[in-house]
Amino acid sequence: MKTKKVIKGVCLTVMALIACLLIICLGFWLIDGRSPQAYFVAHALPQTTMEDYEKGKGDMTDKSIVEIPDGVEFSREVKQYKVGDMQVFESAAEDDSKPIVLYIHGGAYVNNFSSRHWSAMAEWAETTGCGIVTPNYPLLFRYTAKDAHPLMIQLYRQLLERFPAKRIMIMGDSAGGGFSLALTQELKADSIDLPNRLVLISPWVDVVGGDDALQEYDTFLNNEVLRHIGADWAGDMDVHDPIISPFYGDMQGLPPIDLFTGTWEVFYTDIVKTYDKMKATGVDVRLHVKEKMGHVYPLWPCPEGNEARKEIAEIIKN
Repeated sequence: MKTKKVIKGVCLTVMALIACLLIICLGFWLIDGRSPQAYFVAHALPQTTMEDYEKGKGDMTDKSIVEIPDGVEFSREVKQYKVGDMQVFESAAEDDSKPIVLYIHGGAYVNNFSSRHWSAMAEWAETTGCGIVTPNYPLLFRYTAKDAHPLMIQLYRQLLERFPAKRIMIMGDSAGGGFSLALTQELKADSIDLPNRLVLISPWVDVVGGDDALQEYDTFLNNEVLRHIGADWAGDMDVHDPIISPFYGDMQGLPPIDLFTGTWEVFYTDIVKTYDKMKATGVDVRLHVKEKMGHVYPLWPCPEGNEARKEIAEIIKN
């Protein structure tokens, strides 16, 4: 009998603690406007400083070979192959009715895949049955846009030899989102069949842009650093060249596009301007805005990120 009372007491204590925790989380959400998880993720992300940039600039580390991190499992086998010297990962679609997603990862053209990239791709592959093709494209500071873009055109042409354009989607986040838009503009200029759709998550569309008025809210991106990195990526090209800053490119005739952004990232204003420019030229574009959320929030491990990934999964399915 005494043991039962002890167990009951422990259970009641645990339930009370859970209830208190839920009340605290609800209160936090109502006051801050974000889930507690989103708040902690936003403040856990390290912001690169100019000192970090100066130390890292000129780093010629070979980033051409990476591995999928332990703990990330795709529902179907992931194969590797090369396009030129570029490493490419591919997980087949569930069947011939499912789309092929060409995913271009972000990282300011300096950093390689993060674990969140791999987790999101594996999640979408499982929940939608889509195929995933993701290249480990050439990065700074060993390479520039002039090295990366021809390889991506080559990869896309090879995909067209295997899949109709109507099955291909191009997705990307941050620098990868800007790269996705720039690549599609290049394809259009070269009269190459365009993908069925673009999904751009917090795309870096103007390397000399960024809203300084939003810098105080962005705990991750640093406008000053990004403008230096953008110039590095351009190399001897003009930073306003659409290959570098696709905001300045021709939007007319692009396929349907979904843009995701948070109001607390320095790219927010540029992304809204891009949406307006696309809309004005007749592009079928949708803008998905989340209040008080930061850069590439759909990849964050929080309720807001989970919701956005489910929304992207529906876009892939449709």
